[in-house]
Amino acid sequence: MKYKKLLNKIQSETGLESPQERREILITAMRENERKGNDCLKCSGRCCTYEANSMNMTNLEALEALAFLEDEGLINEELIERLEKSVKEFRLDSMLQIGKGEFYRKSYTCPFFNFPTWGCGFGAKNKPYGCIAFNPRESGQENGGNCNSNLEIQMKRLFFHEDKEREASSLIAEQFKIADDKSSIPMKLLELLNSKVN
Repeated sequence: MKYKKLLNKIQSETGLESPQERREILITAMRENERKGNDCLKCSGRCCTYEANSMNMTNLEALEALAFLEDEGLINEELIERLEKSVKEFRLDSMLQIGKGEFYRKSYTCPFFNFPTWGCGFGAKNKPYGCIAFNPRESGQENGGNCNSNLEIQMKRLFFHEDKEREASSLIAEQFKIADDKSSIPMKLLELLNSKVN
């Protein structure tokens, strides 16, 4: 339980709220959207595929994901292979610089799309913030379409948690001896999985 233990330690050191508490405002907005009939139940999940997905995650989101996967007994060879396959297939390890400190975000199919179960393998309480905030704007979506990210609710969430989350991500970077930046889900998870914790 090393990832869970490290996450608890960092939460304790920074006063960071639990992953579920920090996602609550996003999940509430998503559920409200669903109550209006704007849900993903009939959708093919296009937003999780290379057609529409370029989601990046922070060190903190990655550590939370690994703690969840560890709890579920999913940190194994199959997971590593899925992550590595995604990196190779979509060339996520080669960065294309488009400006000073700016890199092109590549599209890719999320390795947790329909793994280990139908839909998202993380579930709403554990997935990256941007994934939770990306929702249909009208009912009956079957193949994506009128869906987008609720930036207003993301900014509200960030307002309450940004300082502690930045501190936590920085501590994780120190612990794992990695950069304190965002990268694609497979790249960031592999970065933590392949690093030695101090």
